[in-house]
Amino acid sequence: MIKLIVAKEYRLVIPGKPESFRSRHAKKFKLRIKEIAQTIRTPIKDSVLVFIDYFHYDKRNMDVDNITKCVLDALNGIAYHDDKQVINQYSRSHRTNGYQAIDDLPVEAILPLMHYSEYLFIRIRTTSTKLHIHNQ
Repeated sequence: MIKLIVAKEYRLVIPGKPESFRSRHAKKFKLRIKEIAQTIRTPIKDSVLVFIDYFHYDKRNMDVDNITKCVLDALNGIAYHDDKQVINQYSRSHRTNGYQAIDDLPVEAILPLMHYSEYLFIRIRTTSTKLHIHNQ
C-alpha cells in the first residue's frame, strides 16, 4: 500500500535585500512582496505553514525573525486572509559564499542563485491535506 499526502504549496522568490519590519524601507519591501505574491489568486481559508529561506552572499546584518514579520504581514489578504492562520513558520538564513548542505529544500529554492546574490524563497503550504491510498 502506498500513501500519498497532497498539500497545496505556493512558492515565491523575492529578489534583492529583504528589510526588517523595523526598517524605514519596510513598507516598500512589503509592497514588493505583495506584487510578486499576486500569482496567488485566492487567499487560503485554512491554516498554513510558512517557510522562509533567506539566501545571501555577504554576512547578514539583520535578524531573520525581523524579516519574517515583514513577510507574514505582506502576505495578509493575498496568500491567506490573516496571518493568524499561520500555525507555524520556519525561517532560515543561508550564506552562499561557501559550502552549505541544503538537502531539505526543493531545487527551485537554489535556482535563483544563477540570477541573484540575495533573495528570499518563500513557501506557503496548506495544512488541509488529501490522503490518497493506492493498493499494489
